[in-house]
Amino acid sequence: MHRVPSRSARSALAALTAACSLTLLAGCAHFSGNNGETAGATTPPPAGDNFYAPPAPLPEGAPGDVIWKRALTNEAALPAAGANWLVLYRSTDIDGQPIAVSGTVAVPEGTPPAGGWPVISWTHGTTGIADICAPSRNGPEYPARAYVSLMNEGLNEWVRQGYAVVKTDYQGLGTPGPHPYLIGEVEARGAVDMVRAARRIDPNLSRDWLAMGHSQGGQAAVYASYLGPLYAPELNLTGAVAISPASHLGEQVRYAQTHPETPSSAYGALMLNSAAAMSSQVKLDEILTPLGQERTAMTEDLCVGQLAGEDGFKGLTSRDVMKLNADFTAFNQVFDTLGDSENLRPAVPLLVLQADNDRVVLKQFTDAMVSRFKNVGANVEYRLYTIGEDATVSNHQATVPDSRADAMDWVRGRFMPVR
Repeated sequence: MHRVPSRSARSALAALTAACSLTLLAGCAHFSGNNGETAGATTPPPAGDNFYAPPAPLPEGAPGDVIWKRALTNEAALPAAGANWLVLYRSTDIDGQPIAVSGTVAVPEGTPPAGGWPVISWTHGTTGIADICAPSRNGPEYPARAYVSLMNEGLNEWVRQGYAVVKTDYQGLGTPGPHPYLIGEVEARGAVDMVRAARRIDPNLSRDWLAMGHSQGGQAAVYASYLGPLYAPELNLTGAVAISPASHLGEQVRYAQTHPETPSSAYGALMLNSAAAMSSQVKLDEILTPLGQERTAMTEDLCVGQLAGEDGFKGLTSRDVMKLNADFTAFNQVFDTLGDSENLRPAVPLLVLQADNDRVVLKQFTDAMVSRFKNVGANVEYRLYTIGEDATVSNHQATVPDSRADAMDWVRGRFMPVR
């Protein structure tokens, strides 16, 4: 497992982006890639779930190069599309090292408009960190089927309207290695390189693209709104839509550490594993109780819904899971520096959609993030919804379908041509 110190990663990224801005005409290995108009890889893909195991070492190439692809036939496919692909493609981790990431591509039926089909890069909400939680595996036995299928119903409407929809699984979901949960730069790279890979597969996809995501993916969309133009200057990022975006993670983990009665959850366990993967200074045996270590280890095999029951985190509090007198400095630094979406400055117009009664991503944090963006001069619009309770769909999840008409109007009216 490759781990990097949390503080060095952001400075390394800043140095690399600055170097690229000075040498753009000469090219930059990690930030440019080819023009996206070449065909995808010709290597025959392995059968079944072996598709997700990349060759070792990875073949030479650039971010967004296709390692292999095959027709997508499971429930991750979008019915309105003329073609659906499962893709394994090159991206980079937070240390700039090449990695393989999986995802899907859905291309509309018919003749593309002038300039090609505009692209929406969808960044999904929390499903888990185990390989079985990758949304491209959606099907009857898929543990996060209810959530992913609900999102796909809406994404199918975008395809019907004439948008190509590409969906990254993120680093380490489906593919080998850890999934850096809520590490925004890694999520954004996966989303950008998914667009590059899709354009290598189908040259009828436009250079114009938009990032859009929910919850964890809302945070990823915010990061993409900042990182996209730097990481992929050959593409044209026209905007981002962040639905119920995670923010103020450092503040939230500190609250749990100082309030023993705070209910524990699978989300916190995923963050603990993520921090340990990102920094060798985070030692879970020093900050977790024996019960906390046992339950947190379950995240490596189960998806988020499976962790919510009696055998998971139901009924547990912070004092049950964490040694509250431990030194959390290294853990906190990971999310202060690598998950701090509220401290970015979006480089493109951003639409933020939030339920005022959301119990997962609280309005107070999204309010503060939007206020900060406006204070630094970002182009951001903010819309609130009151979502009714539903026995099968939480108001956190229901914000996506309830806000879809507004999202479509915003996209249609500002950035991309449609049918």
